[in-house]
Amino acid sequence: MAEFDYESKIWGAHKVAVSPTFLGALRLQYCLKDLRAVRGKVLEVGCGAGGMAEAIKAYRPDLEVYGIDISRRSISGARATPGGVIFEIGDAYDLPYSDGSFAAVVIFDVLEHLQDPGRAIAEAWRVLGKRGMFHVFVPCEGGRMTLHGLLSRIGWTAKERYGGHIQRLTRGNVISMLEVQGFRVRSTVWSCHFVNQVVDVSYFTALSIRGRNSRMSVEGYLESVEAGIVPTAVRVAKAAVAVASYYESRLFSYIPGAGAHISSDKDPSTSGSRKLLLQPLSTVDLTKFAQSEIPQRAGSQSSANSQLLIARGNSAD
Repeated sequence: MAEFDYESKIWGAHKVAVSPTFLGALRLQYCLKDLRAVRGKVLEVGCGAGGMAEAIKAYRPDLEVYGIDISRRSISGARATPGGVIFEIGDAYDLPYSDGSFAAVVIFDVLEHLQDPGRAIAEAWRVLGKRGMFHVFVPCEGGRMTLHGLLSRIGWTAKERYGGHIQRLTRGNVISMLEVQGFRVRSTVWSCHFVNQVVDVSYFTALSIRGRNSRMSVEGYLESVEAGIVPTAVRVAKAAVAVASYYESRLFSYIPGAGAHISSDKDPSTSGSRKLLLQPLSTVDLTKFAQSEIPQRAGSQSSANSQLLIARGNSAD
């Protein structure tokens, strides 16, 4: 399968707010909750065209917010209307910042795109200050009871081909990676339950049937077009899906869904930056290693995940 072209599609170019009519409302709300006690500099890794970073800055103007992404096209768009955010081109595996530079690092919908998610987590640990906060949202599409996980067992690959999701992660996978890299996991809140999963699978299946990708997200499209019958219909449908998904996920926030909002802190007692390799889907299907999705205490780690994670010493990458 061809490598996904991140210059061909722009993510994050749309406005994000805490209103339920925005698809990213819960991501923003849970992130802002984690940032309540944070002061100083905050970095979003994989910021795309900057919509979420700008929303964080809008709701927390006291913070010094940075956004970094590997896509030159996305960062160019973000810099056009920065909203007080400092945007830079860079690699999640090699962040261009010195050790301990940030009070918090946040990541949304990024780890599932990476060949080696653990390496990106190690970089987040490195640039965080002592006891720095790390907030992660990750699609848990390797979960046994998610629609994505079930369909993957019969060969569904639309999201890998049209969304670049080369990892099918579970909460257990992500928590194991965080702990190996020196983070203490505090909590997990769930979202992306039935409504979100059905719509998401339908959307990527439609792209697969069409045989070509969209140039931007649905919300990005709505912000880029003039008023008309079709945009209005799409806007109404999007708002309905967003509201239904929002309240469903609020109601079932402690029941596993297809999205996990994971809060963690840098453990100052560890050396961090331990090399961890996670094979992509082309080599191993993570669903076979998926552990129970029942929330666990921070610090627990299954033997299944021990097979998945390969820690090689404490040398910096």
